[in-house]
Amino acid sequence: MELSWAFKIDEGLRQLGIKRETCDKDNDMKIDASAGLLLHAKHNQVTDKIKNVGSSSKEALTVDPATQFISSEPTLPTEQMRAKSDDGKLTVINYKSNGKLDLPARFEAHRELIERVANSTSTLYLHDTPAAANKVAEEYDKTSADLNVQNPELQNKNWGFSIDGSGKLIATGHLNQADKQLVEEALNGNDKLVSAAKDFKNNFLEGLEIERGSSGTSQYWGKYDVNEGNFAEIIDFKEMITQSRNNDKQREATGYLLNKREWTINIADQLKTSAEPSFTK
Repeated sequence: MELSWAFKIDEGLRQLGIKRETCDKDNDMKIDASAGLLLHAKHNQVTDKIKNVGSSSKEALTVDPATQFISSEPTLPTEQMRAKSDDGKLTVINYKSNGKLDLPARFEAHRELIERVANSTSTLYLHDTPAAANKVAEEYDKTSADLNVQNPELQNKNWGFSIDGSGKLIATGHLNQADKQLVEEALNGNDKLVSAAKDFKNNFLEGLEIERGSSGTSQYWGKYDVNEGNFAEIIDFKEMITQSRNNDKQREATGYLLNKREWTINIADQLKTSAEPSFTK
């Protein structure tokens, strides 16, 4: 499924925290610090497809709330970002074969920021990480069904699971040793669940690094210190699934187990609760 971004560069950059001055001869741009909260709000409402921009100059980065997860298939170089320039002409901006955006010359000075925002948003909020999350949820449902047959009392106990630095799924929370062993054997016995959890962690950590960029700081998820060593202490897959699940009607309509908006909110909550904001801008 091809992703199209409805992105008017001038208006879009404003919402990303950048404002271009009216002096066209030097195309000077500056950071608008007040725009950060707007972008954060959009992250909490992000969906998989940003609708094509119409003719109205006021319309930018509008989203379709009915749209859910999309395929995590590679999006380069077919992924396109559509931008509307100041002269009113629609400009189609493609990723080049080298993975770089083919930007208009007047935005070249801000390439690193624009590409960092586009790539981190794709990895963290739109494609790779949420697609892996949905796969984790699907495979966990299969495993939990067997677990509940083996030990129905697990449904009444407060526990979770994550993935450690060695790539093993581990049970967390209030379980005795026998229950912990039962849960971990079942979880790690599902190869697809283990693989999906690894994909989630790898994409998540990569996205955080991209978001921080050369400055090493971020206003959003990238500000939190999550790494190979502490990932299991911060991200609880079971909580993620429980708190982000679509109801039957939503799942039938979208084909996906998790609700993107609720998933985004839950991950943000887990980060706020358990991670240190060591890379705050």
